[in-house]
Amino acid sequence: MKISTPILLAAVLAGGVLSSAVTSSATAAQEKQDRNKEFEQKLKPIVATKAYDDLARLLKAYQEEAITYVDDLVQRMSQGSSDEIEAEFQMLSKGWKDSFKSNFVQIVYDFHSRLALNGVQRAERRGLIEQYRKTFNRLDSALRNAYDPIQFETCANDFIALADGFEKNGDLFYAARSAASAAACYDEGYRKKDANLKKVCEWFGKAVLLFDKVDLKHSYYQQCKARHEGLIAAGHGPEAPKPETGPEAPPAGPVADPNANAVVSKTSFELIKELDQFLRPNYYCDEIYAAWTIVPLAGKGSTGSFAAMEKGPKLMRPDLAKIGVDQNGDGTADKTVGITGNFTTVELELGEGDLKRKWGFVFKTGIQDDTVQGLKTNLQPDDKQMRFYVMSAASMVTTVGGVPFRVIDENLDGLYGSPPRGWLNVGLSEGIEQPEFDSVVIGESKRARPWSEYQDIGGAWFKLAADKAGNEIRSMPVQLETGTIKLEFKGPTPSWLILRGTGQMENYFVDVIAEAKKPVTVPVGVYQLFLGELRAGKKAQTQKCLIVPGADTKRWTVKKGEECVVQLGGPFSFDFKQTVNEDKLTIKGKSITIMGVALERYERTWNCVPRPEVSWRKSGSKKGSKPEKMDVVGDLLEQDEAGNYRFSEADTWRPIDTVFEVKPGESIEVQLSEAKNKLFGSIESAWR
Repeated sequence: MKISTPILLAAVLAGGVLSSAVTSSATAAQEKQDRNKEFEQKLKPIVATKAYDDLARLLKAYQEEAITYVDDLVQRMSQGSSDEIEAEFQMLSKGWKDSFKSNFVQIVYDFHSRLALNGVQRAERRGLIEQYRKTFNRLDSALRNAYDPIQFETCANDFIALADGFEKNGDLFYAARSAASAAACYDEGYRKKDANLKKVCEWFGKAVLLFDKVDLKHSYYQQCKARHEGLIAAGHGPEAPKPETGPEAPPAGPVADPNANAVVSKTSFELIKELDQFLRPNYYCDEIYAAWTIVPLAGKGSTGSFAAMEKGPKLMRPDLAKIGVDQNGDGTADKTVGITGNFTTVELELGEGDLKRKWGFVFKTGIQDDTVQGLKTNLQPDDKQMRFYVMSAASMVTTVGGVPFRVIDENLDGLYGSPPRGWLNVGLSEGIEQPEFDSVVIGESKRARPWSEYQDIGGAWFKLAADKAGNEIRSMPVQLETGTIKLEFKGPTPSWLILRGTGQMENYFVDVIAEAKKPVTVPVGVYQLFLGELRAGKKAQTQKCLIVPGADTKRWTVKKGEECVVQLGGPFSFDFKQTVNEDKLTIKGKSITIMGVALERYERTWNCVPRPEVSWRKSGSKKGSKPEKMDVVGDLLEQDEAGNYRFSEADTWRPIDTVFEVKPGESIEVQLSEAKNKLFGSIESAWR
């Protein structure tokens, strides 16, 4: 398939290129600028009158301009909102969803809300955006000058690097734009006889996947998808993988019990009043509120919202010492709570009609003489900012199979039993997400499990589903073939460790840290690491970290009637990145990650941040240099000569970049080690 309609550089500046014959890029750019102004001028009166029909027509007529405006709007919201901005956001969010059946506006808002709290990630994105613009300028120049395939090849390589960079940064919108632009630089519209259609197919395919993730199904997405599918049909797609020999038969899936019917159980709300009421599979469930989710607020009159909620309450700051909660979005606080510095629980209502349900959260604000990672800092609100630290305190209770059953909204999305959702939180390695998910408490247990489509309740298996509001739980008895999993973990015992099924059991989650300390019965199938936690100490002295899968983490197969041993933990090692330039060896602090025997990763270390010693040796020799410690942040209040803080809280999760002097021109091997980490004990990398 070949795209016949030219797409001018104006489309490039907005969202990428397919095939184009650009004759006047300056004219196209000016036309694009004019349309941006037209869109903004037409939007203002529509927002003022709440004319949703007019908004739908405007969005469809100015798709690219609307996308650009949304991206700019949510960036401004993350830096400080206002009634005017909030009104535009609410209109665009609803209008986009109604017009395109898409959550794109909310997804972009969630990203920029997280970005506002992470200075390092924000700075990385600024650099990527600048490089993105420079690459488009070079592409513009190549289009206006004599045909030179090298220029298009260079731009394609740069766009590929940008797509990777934006994706790791978490900006899937710009990652999709970059991938589509890379594809265009290989395509016939620019490359003529030098076109590389396999590359075109590959990168339009990548763009489609990224646009899908950000839920953007606009006309440009449809063009990318059509081009990709056309190239696959023409034989330019990837070669099909050769089938493996002798594959095992897939395990039998769940079978509904022929003698049972589905049961719908009504739920009732219960507020969780104590942080330690249950042992919950939740990294935040402790008194270390400085690591909790933050709803950022500015000064008096500012507003904020829960990032995970599609339609949730607005938090307001009507007074410097008070928080108002606007439950129904009418701009008026339905209840007001004081800022006392204590842990405070708030109960409220969400939704309307059939979706009406109760919900609650616990919050705290910081103090002037506070600590982060054991370092003194000031977290107290002032007249310009407030960090509103929040954690869920909401649960619904009922019975399933005659057994008490409680669902906890751990992930703060205002729903009960919703799918997990990943976040690129501070303290994680690039590209690594922290899934947040709801949990359940079954029977009289004080230990919560992950919410799962299938649950073993009182010795019987059920398939579960919750309605969107969580007011009802539907349960169906099922029959499953099972085996057992036994965890062997060398090192501190995980507080919880969750595996996830694959294939038809991908919505099954199980905590293999059993109360009875014996193998856990699970359905047969292939399992992968989902998320876990190591934890030691109490209150402010707590040390903890997440256990997350890496790209090469092992999987485990459970067979009918057999025991599968899952080995994780020590001996622990370091993964890291290094550079050698003349006589300088640099160890990149942000790259340092603790690894386990199954290539699992230990992320978000709190009060146990590794401080490796670095040793190096001439390649091939046996004796290393005297170990030297890496640098870490020692004082969050340290300032430079201009009075700016040298470090942010984001810098405290890992060592900082450290430079060592080595012999110039010598090929070396490096080893990182730590003899007595507070949580892990001994950690040592291989020489490399």
